[in-house]
Amino acid sequence: MGNKYALAFDIGGSKLVAGIIDDEGRVVATRHSQWRAIPEGSVVIEDVLQSGRELLKTFERSIDCIGVSIPGLADSERGIWIESCFSGIRGVPIANLLQDAFLARTYIDNDVNLCAIAEVLYGACRDCTDFIWLTVSNGCGGALFTNGDLYRGSSAGSGELGHITVEDHEGYLCGCGNRGCLEAQASGPALARRYQRDGGQKTAIAAKEVAGLAKNGDLIAQKVFIDEGRYLGKAIAAAVNVVNPEMVIIGGGVAQSYELFEKPMIETVMRLIYKKANQNLKIRKTEVGYYAPLIGAGAVALREYRKLLQN
Repeated sequence: MGNKYALAFDIGGSKLVAGIIDDEGRVVATRHSQWRAIPEGSVVIEDVLQSGRELLKTFERSIDCIGVSIPGLADSERGIWIESCFSGIRGVPIANLLQDAFLARTYIDNDVNLCAIAEVLYGACRDCTDFIWLTVSNGCGGALFTNGDLYRGSSAGSGELGHITVEDHEGYLCGCGNRGCLEAQASGPALARRYQRDGGQKTAIAAKEVAGLAKNGDLIAQKVFIDEGRYLGKAIAAAVNVVNPEMVIIGGGVAQSYELFEKPMIETVMRLIYKKANQNLKIRKTEVGYYAPLIGAGAVALREYRKLLQN
């Protein structure tokens, strides 16, 4: 059939990445953009379309299909972005909108599901049939891979580790309506908010900047990352006790500072899991890296496109 190429989009809470992905999972070209404030649904769609058009101007080949990584709940069958707690976006028929704009078959899925698929194809889980993928970024999300396949649940809502309660007392309000969720306590914005609350600099600051301060010896920033590890450990342990995976993979923007929270996270996991049932558990940072959602989106789109050609 020859080489095929997918136009892929990784829609985040504060950034948008458009890319061209080939059959081997290689990122051929990318275009990055940032949102300074949480965007509305119409703004997101406009920016996705514009980003895709600009990227395609630089690509000499035609694309065969489109893959989209969605933060939050996605109906992959109908191509609908159901909800993103972080941004409040709900009910967007994003697959049809992109399909009409670019005249290419479009496939969507939850970002962490796509990260898990990318990790199976190109990362640490190539020989692993049972694992959990946890993204820690502007939000926190999870995916479950069991018996060699993605587990979606009864209504495609499985793996929502971001909404495990990790703080019972005076936890932050989460976009889902509950308090003390992992996403409300340990996402990038929550980490930055805890730094300010605990006595760090009072001007607006991002999680990446808090990480830089921690690496340079700021004691408040270091304590925030210790708490980060404990929150993550609580959620991971709860999921491990239910699913009994071989491995847990950590990704997302906050995972770029993995070394700052690794020790308290693993200590908390080992303290809270049922050890006899999970003796060989391994916890790893993603091997696919920053582009995991983009690569997963492209890979799934190309796989489904090839199935279509064969029918």
